Amino acid sequence: MKKSEISFAVIPASAVSETRLTICLKCAFDFFTKQLQLAPRTAYTELRKHVPEESDFTGASTARPHFFDDGTTTHCPYCNGAKRWFAVYTAHRVDAHPSFEKERKKLWAALKKESDRFTLWQPERPQMQIFSEWLDRLKRATDFDSNQWLLGVAIETIKRAAPSNDWNDILQTGVERVQLSRQVEGDWHYENRWLYVTPALYGDVLMIQHLLSRSQQHGGRTFEGRLTLQEFMKRLRRIGYFEARQIAGDDAFEDFELAIQRIVDSGPAAVYYAVDRSNYLEKLKSVYEKKREK
Repeated sequence: MKKSEISFAVIPASAVSETRLTICLKCAFDFFTKQLQLAPRTAYTELRKHVPEESDFTGASTARPHFFDDGTTTHCPYCNGAKRWFAVYTAHRVDAHPSFEKERKKLWAALKKESDRFTLWQPERPQMQIFSEWLDRLKRATDFDSNQWLLGVAIETIKRAAPSNDWNDILQTGVERVQLSRQVEGDWHYENRWLYVTPALYGDVLMIQHLLSRSQQHGGRTFEGRLTLQEFMKRLRRIGYFEARQIAGDDAFEDFELAIQRIVDSGPAAVYYAVDRSNYLEKLKSVYEKKREK
């Protein structure tokens, strides 16, 4: 199958996550031809329609004939079929943001014209769930034993709040420090490997660091050190975070919850999936033709 020139590069990479899911076509064909007693042609027709569920891609309920392959799998974990039976689906997940919604709509219009290759869906998601999923992905990708984890989390938080393709060039050059600044125009400014951010964004960074580290050995650790909740909230107030986020309460726990809600509200409001089936359809056709020749 000839692939059309469709690129997700028009969307900031920080808003796109990619998951590759492998399917064993031997398992798939055996299910239709041996268990359901269908002819190979009918099985092929039915399999051409197949698209895994979102839960398969997230790992929430991945089951036969689907599995994740890190590149080292040589045989199917279910039927022991050889690697030649493997096909791959690639799911592109976009956490939508108003700053690039025009570009996303244009890309989706192009994807709809390739309906055989791409399957599109938009699962219903409250913003809090989208935020929680992002936080969970960030937690799984963070090495808390590394001395650089605070900086890495800070960069990911800023990228989420201000998605931009400029990040590609910035990260190639490198970031040595994230610095609070009250003279920044916009949300952030990059200069000489330093990333200057507003009190609002700097406070968001501290909040995410605090949330992630509370369940780790570094409990409550941020750029400002390891602080109790009361000390942490005083530090946020001192840097002007609550004023910037328009939080005027005087109860630490209530202010903490309001701050989280501000972070949630400022982030993605919708999720879109585009599943590329081109490799799957190519392999499926090849396997069927070999079966038919026998």
